[in-house]
Amino acid sequence: MLKLGNTGTSWDELIAKIRSIDKDIDYSCLPYAMQPEAVCGVDVEDIQRRIATEIKDIDNPHSLLYKLLEIPFDAIITTNYTYEIEKILSGGKWSSNMRRKAFTALDGNSKPNHNTYICNVVTTTDGRYVPVFHVHGEYERKHSMILSYYSYAKILSKLIEYNKMLGNSLFEHQQEMRAKECRCWLDYFILGNIYSVGFGLDVSEFDIWWAIERKAREKAEHGKLLAYLDGEMRETKQSILLDAMNAKYQFVSVSDGYEEMYNQIISDIKEKIKG
Repeated sequence: MLKLGNTGTSWDELIAKIRSIDKDIDYSCLPYAMQPEAVCGVDVEDIQRRIATEIKDIDNPHSLLYKLLEIPFDAIITTNYTYEIEKILSGGKWSSNMRRKAFTALDGNSKPNHNTYICNVVTTTDGRYVPVFHVHGEYERKHSMILSYYSYAKILSKLIEYNKMLGNSLFEHQQEMRAKECRCWLDYFILGNIYSVGFGLDVSEFDIWWAIERKAREKAEHGKLLAYLDGEMRETKQSILLDAMNAKYQFVSVSDGYEEMYNQIISDIKEKIKG
């Protein structure tokens, strides 16, 4: 998600709207996805319903998101609950009916509360088909949204389950020179070149970190991960972990503002794709 001003509801405003526990607490030190638990308790389904009712797509996404999505990515993996990405890729028109038509379960199952195999296959304005994976859920599939430790553990269990089925098949397919059909966002994540943009890689996002380590452990030849981190070159929790997992990262200064930072990142990705 781009860290730029928009017309949507802020996260703090959202937390205030869904709050059900009448207790003065400072939840700001908690990871974002765990803050709803602090103000609503452990009824995960109720939290999902409350949040899904309150959020909506941004009417006018920032122009930099349009610029980023001009890059011909094979697939997009997002933690956003909303549909600005689909709206831009499809040329500005995106409705509930379009989402239902785009809904694709790569395992042939259509359970709406399961994110691992599910994507929205968007037909772009230039005729491409781009799968968009909302790995932490979508507000129109409210029970798919990851908003608690409980739901994080559930999604990780699904990834582990798929990983067991995957076994060494990626390596075996390469050895036998056979194409591997991607059936899960993890396949794209392991095999592809991943550019992490606008996502701070907080260490609490343990499903994402599990996927990064799984990518590092793969025997088959595969793409690299490059995470763009905002700030000056320095040792951080993220850089220490990424070094350990053979993943690349690049610090981009925010001294001239986030807009300039994202312009630099977009230009850098375009150059790397051309190379």
